[in-house]
Amino acid sequence: MKEKAIAHKFDFETGQKAKEQPLEDHLERVARLTEQFCRRFAPDGADTDIGRYAYMTGLAHDIGKYAEKFQKKIREDAAISVDHSTAGAKELFEKRMLAASFAVAGHHGGLPNGMDTSDSNLKARVNRRKLEDYTAFRDEIALEKIEEPKLTGFAHAFFTRLLFSALTDADFLDTEYFMRQGGVMRDGYDPVEALYERLLAYVAPWRKNTERASLNGVRAGILEDCIKAGSGKQGLYTLTVPTGGGKTVSSLAFALRHACERKLDRVIYVIPYTSIIEQNAAVFRHILGDKNVVEHHSNVSLDETELHQLSAENWDAPLIITTAVQFFESLYSSRVSVCRKLHNIANSVVIFDEAQMMPLPYLKPCVEAIRALVTGYHVTAVLCTATQPALERLFAPLPVTEICGDYEALFQKLRRVQYINYGNAAPEELAGRVQAARQALVVVNRRKTAQELYRMLPAEGTFHLSTYMTPKDRRQAIVQIKERLKAGEICRVVATSLVEAGVDLDFPVVYREKAGLDSIIQAGGRCNREGNRSPEESFVYVFGLQEKYRAFEKNISILEETLEKYGAYDMPDAVRYYFQTLQGLDAAYLDSKNIIAGFEREMDGVVMPFRKADEAFRLIDDKNRKTAFVPTDKEGEQLLDALDACVRERENFRYIMRKLNAYAVDIYETEYEKLLRNGSIYEVADGIAVLQDMRLYERKTGLCGSEDGACWFL
Repeated sequence: MKEKAIAHKFDFETGQKAKEQPLEDHLERVARLTEQFCRRFAPDGADTDIGRYAYMTGLAHDIGKYAEKFQKKIREDAAISVDHSTAGAKELFEKRMLAASFAVAGHHGGLPNGMDTSDSNLKARVNRRKLEDYTAFRDEIALEKIEEPKLTGFAHAFFTRLLFSALTDADFLDTEYFMRQGGVMRDGYDPVEALYERLLAYVAPWRKNTERASLNGVRAGILEDCIKAGSGKQGLYTLTVPTGGGKTVSSLAFALRHACERKLDRVIYVIPYTSIIEQNAAVFRHILGDKNVVEHHSNVSLDETELHQLSAENWDAPLIITTAVQFFESLYSSRVSVCRKLHNIANSVVIFDEAQMMPLPYLKPCVEAIRALVTGYHVTAVLCTATQPALERLFAPLPVTEICGDYEALFQKLRRVQYINYGNAAPEELAGRVQAARQALVVVNRRKTAQELYRMLPAEGTFHLSTYMTPKDRRQAIVQIKERLKAGEICRVVATSLVEAGVDLDFPVVYREKAGLDSIIQAGGRCNREGNRSPEESFVYVFGLQEKYRAFEKNISILEETLEKYGAYDMPDAVRYYFQTLQGLDAAYLDSKNIIAGFEREMDGVVMPFRKADEAFRLIDDKNRKTAFVPTDKEGEQLLDALDACVRERENFRYIMRKLNAYAVDIYETEYEKLLRNGSIYEVADGIAVLQDMRLYERKTGLCGSEDGACWFL
């Protein structure tokens, strides 16, 4: 009697007989999981049984393992190469189940392009690739044709990507369950209803504040608006709250109530900077408990519970905090490990904090991804910011609901500063003004400018913050700054824009170099943040320097046009005009890589360009940037020693790299090459460098300090 085909084999260390997973069982379990995940999908126009369609996708995914050659490979641990993914893709393709065919073809190597010049695209694989005989699957598996969802272009590609996500996660989960004999702890979280009750208990003292004229009273009013709006229908919302209005906790209140009311699975916070994530995550953990909050970003420590590590793989926790880079790049990725979590975005509330920071060259792809999630995947999205980027025109005809109805009155109530156009200033003049103040913040556009200005100020009580510093040194500096501000001690800070979003600092005076209007208002949010002074005593000076930078010319030009029209920086109408003008300059620029058009038609001759879009969609253009690790303490040195071993042995590499992010400094490629030529850095692997000449790093100013303090390699 012929042996039944197996999917996996588990060898016990104790010498017991290996345990085998029947292939039929694996296919059935993956099919049911994929169906379960996709029941939450309801894209417009998909007039077919999505669950049944997903079930067939899972059933077909590994039928290539029925080939005798593959069975020999798995039973005998033979070093044989067998393509087992194309078989299922071919069967589904012939049934005209295109999305399913893409998902199965990519479930190990990633989503392929539809058609291109290579032999690895989907059409070439299913039509020309010679496969081992896998037809034995018909003895155990009956594949039905399920009507393809009637979707086209971008909508079809988006559905394909989320189906791919559901399939790969189902495959991982069932394989994990078998290989670890069921000994994997998942689902160890509290339900969202319990989290909402915990939040209500936390904010109960705030809600008693009915003195709406006070700052805390205004914050209480915003909180009530968010709780009330949480009972509304699913859809697209905005939360327009001035800086200092308490939107972090209030938006969480909206999200948790809404999740309870609409039976949603989780809340996902999408935040622009990792520095803000760490701050917000601490707040959420304090309110909801450590175990219920999972961070997923480049700087997160992996000294976490196994449950947290597993949930970072597929986002199955009740509250996920991630970066805009991680969120949007995942939605346009073709890679298995990156896309695995995407199906768990469905049936959730997604809060986009500081929504105005979605970069213009990728604004349309970001908007279209949000629209698709809201209209087809049971997602409620909230664009949350003090400077709402006026996206109604791009989202139309999808309606947008503002959570705080009378937000213009809210801005008047929370007005805490005066904006003053200071004009152009020489660095020496600016340094003199800052030195005369006991406490002041200066925000400039370039890291080089920040370092130069810092060195013009007296050392006592003066701090510098920029991305030339390691994240660890920046965090330590921010702690010291907060302590000095609270104690009323001398505290002068020179920083780049990294302080503008979510870093809770409160200065009596702020100087902001000319940039975009949103940047100026965000900088203004670091002045009189807690309302302890009157607006007449709190000043934000907007200044220009003699040198001009092409990167800011467009924003500054529209800023000046807005000021000429409205005469004010912080009026909601002025903010709207600024963003509408900025977005209207060049419609094509809002999708500079033609990503949406690529799925509607083609991208540089590639049809259904999943891999090409993956390469093109980069929210942060890091092509000209490199990373140098700076071992500033004993822990950093030990991690670099461990990295050396990892590079040789290729074990624990990802773990060590994630830990080392606390010591990472991003620099331009030209800087990197110069440091490499001078022997100031050395490479432990391609593109991975370590600073060797520690004279070039100062804990207070970061990378570039030579012995005489000159930025010699800039």
